[in-house]
Amino acid sequence: RRKSSRLQGVAASGIYVESELAAGKVVVAGGLYTPNDSEEESKFFNDRINDGSDLTVSEAVELCGSKWSKEGTVEAAEQFMKQSLSDITKTFSSTSSRKGSPDSVRSVPGKSITSKTLQSNLNALSLESDTCVAKVTPERIYSVACHPNPNHIIACAGDKRGHVGIWNVDQYGAEAKQEDESSSDGVHLFKPFNGAVSSMTWNQSGTSLLAASYDGSVRSFDVEKQAFKEVFATYSDDDVYKDKLGYNLHGGYRSWLQSLELDHRFGSECFFLSTSEGSVMHVDLRSKRKVTFDQTLSERKINSMSLHPNGYTMATAGLSTVVQLWDIRSMSDSKSKKPKPLAWQNVGKSINSAFFSPSGKRLLTTTMMDHLDILEDAHLASGLIKTPKTRIKHDNRTGRWLSTFMARWHPASFSGEEIFVSGSMKKPRTIEVFGGNGSLLREIRGIALTAVASRCC
Repeated sequence: RRKSSRLQGVAASGIYVESELAAGKVVVAGGLYTPNDSEEESKFFNDRINDGSDLTVSEAVELCGSKWSKEGTVEAAEQFMKQSLSDITKTFSSTSSRKGSPDSVRSVPGKSITSKTLQSNLNALSLESDTCVAKVTPERIYSVACHPNPNHIIACAGDKRGHVGIWNVDQYGAEAKQEDESSSDGVHLFKPFNGAVSSMTWNQSGTSLLAASYDGSVRSFDVEKQAFKEVFATYSDDDVYKDKLGYNLHGGYRSWLQSLELDHRFGSECFFLSTSEGSVMHVDLRSKRKVTFDQTLSERKINSMSLHPNGYTMATAGLSTVVQLWDIRSMSDSKSKKPKPLAWQNVGKSINSAFFSPSGKRLLTTTMMDHLDILEDAHLASGLIKTPKTRIKHDNRTGRWLSTFMARWHPASFSGEEIFVSGSMKKPRTIEVFGGNGSLLREIRGIALTAVASRCC
């Protein structure tokens, strides 16, 4: 939104009205304010936060500005990140295995739960208390991610100005004992980017949080090293950037990183990136550190990518109005060899997202045709997919001032009882929970929910 120069912290120009003349004319005096060398900010490639150097927790907090970084804020954030979050990560042992046979659906481990118990748990959810909500970022949220530890709720959000907010929902750790004015209600704000945080995800072990930004950079917060480290960034073809991993991958001011997907075969050391220009690249951060491939899969922006549990089937969707499924094993760094999709579904209008369920059995798409589509066994399909297994009529027209809906599978979903969550344009404001078969299980409302929940899970 628009802000005055005063609110932005910009110094006054120094010009003032010296006298007024007839016919509405005035005489001005003074001069334009010229900052000295020490006050001038360094400009980095694509207006990034710095030259790619690591950001400590305190530095990331202070970059938020004086409005958000007050007395005690840095200390509280350092305490949470170093003690509470580290404890949560250490006590978390991941038992899930994302590997599956090429043409099978993964059986998601976890305690068995009946439909009756699931419905009972959903019915117990409430949004009637102010403690259910918190202001996590200053600006509109573009991406969300939750820590994989099922025993503690750590919710993360990235906004349009490059802020990353981390909310310790359970108030786990020492900060829960704080009752003075410096208490942050469990919310800690950082600014590792200068562009919108388009995508975020935790690795399986919960030891690092990866985030991609419109400024063309990817940073990882390492819980052990307590730093926001730039692991990848796109650069122009200028020779000064020749030794950078993302050399000659920056497409200009119309190009940005739209989504990030972990390559779960290799932990957090490999990941996929999609761009506003319709390309998908695979970044390998292991010993050789290289971009395995950079392929144009669409003529227009790719909003989302999703890797099937089998490790090689990927779904892409975006402004091209087509959901496409690819075999990433056929992709190489050769630009001349253009890959062909295994299967596709024509939607008719742009597609906000397409995500495989945790089991891989279903593919959920959110479209601007005002539908939520569920495709079954899409990873086994070939050619044109004419109709989805289930189609849900859903108002997805959020308008220009709200982030688009992206219906997401609940991360704790399991085979047989998978559920997904979506925001809603209904009034009073609502969060909708659906079963894997498309049945509406619960509409969550409450006096604490005062805005449209565009991004969930």
